[in-house]
Amino acid sequence: MRLSRHARATEGGMYLPGVCAWWGARPRRLARGGAAWSSAGMGARILVIGAGGGFGGAVAREFAARGEAVRCLLRNPSRLPALDGLEPFAADAQDRSALSRAAEGVEVVVHATSYPYPQWDPWMREATAKIVATCREAGALLVFPGNVYGFGPQTDRALAEDAPQEPTTRKGRLRAELEFMVQRACDDGRMRALVVRSGDFFGPGLRNSSVERVFGRAAAGRTMRLPGRLSAPHQWAYLPDLARLVADLVALGGALAPHQVVHFAGHVFIRQSDFLAQVAEAAGHPGLAARTIPWWALRLAALADPMARELLELDYLFDEAVILDDAERRRLLPGFRQAPLAEAIAATLASWRGGS
Repeated sequence: MRLSRHARATEGGMYLPGVCAWWGARPRRLARGGAAWSSAGMGARILVIGAGGGFGGAVAREFAARGEAVRCLLRNPSRLPALDGLEPFAADAQDRSALSRAAEGVEVVVHATSYPYPQWDPWMREATAKIVATCREAGALLVFPGNVYGFGPQTDRALAEDAPQEPTTRKGRLRAELEFMVQRACDDGRMRALVVRSGDFFGPGLRNSSVERVFGRAAAGRTMRLPGRLSAPHQWAYLPDLARLVADLVALGGALAPHQVVHFAGHVFIRQSDFLAQVAEAAGHPGLAARTIPWWALRLAALADPMARELLELDYLFDEAVILDDAERRRLLPGFRQAPLAEAIAATLASWRGGS
């Protein structure tokens, strides 16, 4: 695979199938065309389902910072920051009637809900089906975050937006199924969809095991630990950049296809260890050790830990790499620029030191 030592997102990509045209009243069938989207005079509203999570929270804050009214559906409203433009809506994504109420008057629905790996099937399938039905009912644009699982171990080249999905794992087959569900729902024009694919997330406020093992440990001066080969390529996406790109793409309105695919390359490294070294240096611990978590240790942990058991089938993502190219992003938003990597790393480390 031919990759620069550090390929920035302005040269690589993100995946988004489907975006919506914009209208005054909400017809049952969407117009095929549409001007660039604006909330001016339209009372535009955005619903983010799962706004308490990393992706959902970042997208909600980005739209609110642009002056949009954002309705935020989440089970625990206390997780929502007190920001102008964010309206909490306490509900569960599995509650179909609550989804319908939350989507009243909405033109954009962001599907940001997720579940722990062991609960993906059936909960992720069921939640996505209910969210899709809600979008068709409301005539809304669906923003759906995809990932690389559906591609399977296609590690010999950077993948364009039209690369075939060839899943080889249970989670990969489920993700491909969900994206196909979204695509089919757009066929009769009752909704449109924007599917966003990127590498692994990092950014301020994001908390998951991968980010903790890198940024949390580096901030504390502890050995960073990740599974797989640290000499393998890897792709990272800074969440504020990804959220900004989503908002920029949504603003294109009818310039996007009814089912638009765009990849976000973010930051691509020839070696995972190069990224870890930059994090360690920014944390004030140059030369901080980085160690691999051996697969035998995860197999042993999997005897009692369902999450470790689920992680094992994704070993190819850590021993090789599935890298996304972003030709569509370059075509649609050639002027998009992501934050400098040093700035992104510093902001993420600061959030761990500050406990936010």
